[in-house]
Amino acid sequence: MAPSSPQPQARQTASASRRAGIIPVERWFWFLAEENAQGIALPVTLLLALLVRWCVALHGYSGRGSPPLYGDFEAQRHWMELTVHLPPSQWYFYDLSYWGLDYPPLTAFQSWACGWVAHLINPSWVALDQSRGIETHTSKLFMRSTVLVLEALIYVPAVVLLLQSRQVQANWVVRQAAIFSILLQPCLVLIDHGHFQYNSVMLGFLLWTVYFAAREQYLAMAACFCCSLMFKQMALYFAPAVFAFLLAKCFQSPYGVRLFVQLGLVVIVAFGAMLLPWMGSAAQLQQILFRVFPVARGLYEDKVANVWCAVNVAVKLRSMFAAPVLLRLAAAATSVAFAPTCIHLFLAARRAASGQTLAAADAVKLLCYALVNCSLAFFLFSFQVHEKSILLPLAPALLLIHEEPWAVNWFVQVALFSLYPLLFKDGLQIPYWVMAVGWSMLRSCPACPADKRTPLAVLNAQWVSTLVMVAIHVANMYVPPPPSLPDLYVVLNVVFSCAMFVLFFVYFNYRQFTLALVRVRTTRSKKKDS
Repeated sequence: MAPSSPQPQARQTASASRRAGIIPVERWFWFLAEENAQGIALPVTLLLALLVRWCVALHGYSGRGSPPLYGDFEAQRHWMELTVHLPPSQWYFYDLSYWGLDYPPLTAFQSWACGWVAHLINPSWVALDQSRGIETHTSKLFMRSTVLVLEALIYVPAVVLLLQSRQVQANWVVRQAAIFSILLQPCLVLIDHGHFQYNSVMLGFLLWTVYFAAREQYLAMAACFCCSLMFKQMALYFAPAVFAFLLAKCFQSPYGVRLFVQLGLVVIVAFGAMLLPWMGSAAQLQQILFRVFPVARGLYEDKVANVWCAVNVAVKLRSMFAAPVLLRLAAAATSVAFAPTCIHLFLAARRAASGQTLAAADAVKLLCYALVNCSLAFFLFSFQVHEKSILLPLAPALLLIHEEPWAVNWFVQVALFSLYPLLFKDGLQIPYWVMAVGWSMLRSCPACPADKRTPLAVLNAQWVSTLVMVAIHVANMYVPPPPSLPDLYVVLNVVFSCAMFVLFFVYFNYRQFTLALVRVRTTRSKKKDS
């Protein structure tokens, strides 16, 4: 009788060797690939993402049981109420002392659509003035459901299609692990489904912007970015990078002038369509502009981990200078911070378009780096920054998670830590800790240092930063701050997180510039060799 074939055992040995150095989340997808069960990978990821979101939604939210103004949950519900019952001419004027509408028109239209559905189901949820502060189980269920539905319609398809496109140069396992990681990224889940907001809509339109850039459909790219900008004004954080990229494409061929005109028409039509109800009145447009850009609120709000708030620990800028001076200072600092990024993107994308140095896929990769760097510059240096704005640089950074695994994992950890004071006020400590530990374990950063691709020095630095964050948490729980420094631990959080964000800003800029330079040298060397 012939001996049994050693091939199955050899395959198992090779498979075990291949999985030995990869992160835990990738091991699951390697298992599915080896069992020929790739078809269930995406459905399982989507179901798990849905389950996690519903579990987070069972906990607290912004302003729960805190009259008279409550919080962001009530603000979003109130906008549904006023948009359903009032004409557009009153949307940006009605009772501004109680959560006056201060987001661009696309948010107002979304509030109207959700409010219309709510009115059909139960008019008491959005009764004008009579529903203020409503917190019934059914109204909360409806509000939570609107976030899930809009995320499923806009954000999730963009993530899946973008990561599965041919421009993402990675194998099936890495692609699926990236989709899994982006959909279960704790910061967005906790803010949108815990604290309560609709950031996934704005960020979803941003991902569609990158998707159409990858497909070289630049008119659709411009339209999607207009939607992102008209949903939340914070999308301005990305505007210089998107403009630089599209402008570079206008220089790529003799048809560049036509593309430039077409892009201008798309922007005009998109903005005009969304502003149409107010186009007949200059006073209406002025009021929208005033509400969307509330300069009078000051340099920053609450304790946010950006440069101005961190510097304020030692230098009281808001006491030393008037708001207009601080506005000019912030604008100048922000411009200086993002200008090199955008200039470099323009030059590199222009070369990529003409085929001189970079492939189109590399140009899109550069766009992602530029989006990270540009939005981080705005977060660190711009005027009127919120804690939640860290979600903006995180979104394009996560698109690079297969390129920069340790940097993105670490960035997510620090960003989540910076959000803790806000999440603590909302009663979200349990989901915060569960998602923080879960992310670290699944992404091998740094609790499971089995990822052989991560440099040892980086792992050691991550351990140090993690210990600092844990120490601040433990002290916050067990050591009362001195009466003269009631915000001691919040300030420590701000200073530490800001310092880390500055390091990430430097690192991602370095990666953007060196990524292009390496490929330029390679191309030139090939030409010399030939």
